[in-house]
Amino acid sequence: FIQQHIRETDPRAILRDLLPETILPPDLDDMTLWQIIINISEPPKRKKRKDINTLEDVVRLLQESKKILVLTGAGVSVSCGIPDFRSRDGICARLAVDFPDLPDPQSMFDIEYFRRDPRPFFKFAKEIYPGQFQPSPCHRFISMLDKQEKLLRNYTQNIDTLEQVAGVQRIIQCHGSFATASCLVCKQKVDCEAIREDVFNQVVPRCLRCPDIPLAIMKPDIVFFGENLPEMFHRAMKQDKDEVDLLIVIGSSLKVRPVALIPNSIPHEVPQVLINREPLPHLNFDVELLGDCDGIINELCHRLSGDFEQLCFNTLRLNEITEKPPRLQEPRPSEALPAFSDAAQQQNEPPHTDSVNKPSEEAEGLNVTETADKNI
Repeated sequence: FIQQHIRETDPRAILRDLLPETILPPDLDDMTLWQIIINISEPPKRKKRKDINTLEDVVRLLQESKKILVLTGAGVSVSCGIPDFRSRDGICARLAVDFPDLPDPQSMFDIEYFRRDPRPFFKFAKEIYPGQFQPSPCHRFISMLDKQEKLLRNYTQNIDTLEQVAGVQRIIQCHGSFATASCLVCKQKVDCEAIREDVFNQVVPRCLRCPDIPLAIMKPDIVFFGENLPEMFHRAMKQDKDEVDLLIVIGSSLKVRPVALIPNSIPHEVPQVLINREPLPHLNFDVELLGDCDGIINELCHRLSGDFEQLCFNTLRLNEITEKPPRLQEPRPSEALPAFSDAAQQQNEPPHTDSVNKPSEEAEGLNVTETADKNI
């Protein structure tokens, strides 16, 4: 079903085969129909490759691969200073005070609610609008892969445009971005700079072409709940799935479909690597490097050497250990909203002492921990 989704097969035809006695309402859009298909059928789970197990294997794959597909989520922007959404004093708490009628924070990303009251969204938009933040080491690492012509594509779930700031050219913004805005009525598209002043003055930006129409609001071109993903996402995946020779997932819990389907949509023999705060038990990666994403990228750049060494920001190195060290359980970061990272940290903050772990269904996990050049 994943492959058919990417090939843009009509989901109604599939549902007629799966549920021959069911009459589907005619007003259901394709995304809703695909969600029904996903809910009633689980795609086959990819099996881990037994020949790929260690950090050095990852380094070798990065050196040898020519068509690397990188899938990124909120974790790549967590160190960029983007405001926290769910903390006690975060955007969510302030929205609740300013807009007591907002049903829940996610409502501001609902297209129907936005049409009724766009003010909560633009309150949020001011907080993360482009031009206020700098790329993380993760962004710069992806840009280096691009410059070395090793990057097939970066599929990002983020809308902060930091990939472009870092110089990534081969980019698919799965959930759109703040880079442009379009009128809800006439669809006129403008650069984000055209509405910046209104956004920062907390004025709902209106279309200059049809200003007298009440719904003529300039909405940033991000994907709201109730909207389909950009057409370029489906076109690119249709092409890339047969070319990719290495998949790297960085800073994502892969909970939001259809992006979450990517690991199982590519040929299962293609190596898959996860760089993340936590494991993803619903998927089988060949190597899982767990901990601070920037710190892990720093170690990879040390080991890759050459041009990658200029990206290193810390002399602290990672060593392999045989067991994951005990640590306090951290709150699970939420990725329900793909727009931004869930925890704000200063970019110059040193990486935390985190473990980097490769669990497997069939083998004892490889663990790597930041140390002062000694095993623990």
